[in-house]
Amino acid sequence: MVDAASTTATTGSGAYAEAQVSADALGRGEPAWLVRSREEAARAFAATPMPTPALRPWKYTELSGLDIESFAPDAAFAPLVIASVPTGGFAGSIAGALDDAAQAGAVEAAFGSVVQGTEGKFVAANAARWSGGVFVHALRGGVFATPVTVDVRAGGGAIFPRMLVIAEANSEVTIIVRNRSTAAPLLVAGVVEIVAAEGARVRLLLDGDWGAATDEFTTVRSRVGRNADVQVASLAIGGHMQKQHIEALIEGEGANSLIRGIALGDGDQHFDFVTLQDHMGAKSTSDVEIKSALAGASRSVYYGVTRVETTAKGAAANQQNRNLLLSDHAKADSDPVLEILTSDVIRCGHGATVGPVDGEALFYLQSRGLDRRSALKLLVAGFFASVLGDAAFAALADDMQERVERKLAVAAL
Repeated sequence: MVDAASTTATTGSGAYAEAQVSADALGRGEPAWLVRSREEAARAFAATPMPTPALRPWKYTELSGLDIESFAPDAAFAPLVIASVPTGGFAGSIAGALDDAAQAGAVEAAFGSVVQGTEGKFVAANAARWSGGVFVHALRGGVFATPVTVDVRAGGGAIFPRMLVIAEANSEVTIIVRNRSTAAPLLVAGVVEIVAAEGARVRLLLDGDWGAATDEFTTVRSRVGRNADVQVASLAIGGHMQKQHIEALIEGEGANSLIRGIALGDGDQHFDFVTLQDHMGAKSTSDVEIKSALAGASRSVYYGVTRVETTAKGAAANQQNRNLLLSDHAKADSDPVLEILTSDVIRCGHGATVGPVDGEALFYLQSRGLDRRSALKLLVAGFFASVLGDAAFAALADDMQERVERKLAVAAL
């Protein structure tokens, strides 16, 4: 539970009201279509209640103590984007793209087309108040030779990170988002939209090493075209609460979606992953693997849906969630779901496990001279190996392994 009384940055509801949202957008000189989009989102924010455990994706995440409007939006927030951009492509701010005649039309056509600004309280807050938005555009056949790095750093209050990725046919781009914050209370409500056209390859890595008083609520959704491949990987290691909706609309024939996630908890940290693989294209494929290792009184929640529509004949999908409890006070809840609407599938499977460390394996390592903490560190490293060794994590694998080990060195086991 988030304790609103602990927040230090407060503001009146006016910061999220339609009139203020509109005035701020006009003051920044934003185009009329974007001003209207923000106004619509502000109205949705005012009309939409906070999610409650009565909603299945929020069943184990209690937000009764959270008041979004008590967090002042940081209007100066702007991530640092570092990229080597191929000819004709773009990687930078949305504001910069709107000032570029070659990019403005693409932004207008795609912005809000994958994640609508009226979908829920946190998405509406983002659509109304986002600043420092990032736009990445890979032209047809264009390949970003090195990853685009988005460096997110924030203090207290509220930030609303926004990213739009357009990968045209047969293009390729990898994006690494490094999320960091101070010890001040911070609310993060993020939205990432990915449009992957035929044959495009997109890799998105979310490196969530927030400060201890940060609560993050992020929606990532991709639209995957014919023979396109979109991979999203998330490392949840910092912060007080991280809740991520990672979804793929697998529309094209032969399209593929891969989702990977790691959560390493301690203290009272709370991690909540919701995934959706919505197969619409024939012969489409998807694979989800989410793993958590939980020390202290931390908690992990997973709710995943694999849906195979009647049009997705010959689809294949897999969904796995594994949870390792490192202390008696840690807890994990898992609910993988299959919705298969056609009998013509190759294979659709799902599985989940929750349990303590294997006692025999722990005894074996200790009998070889390791103390309990060193033995647990080794077992957790092995537990995470299948995910950290995946190509989706390749750009950060070594660094992430080191941070996992550092956290386990002081965790309450």
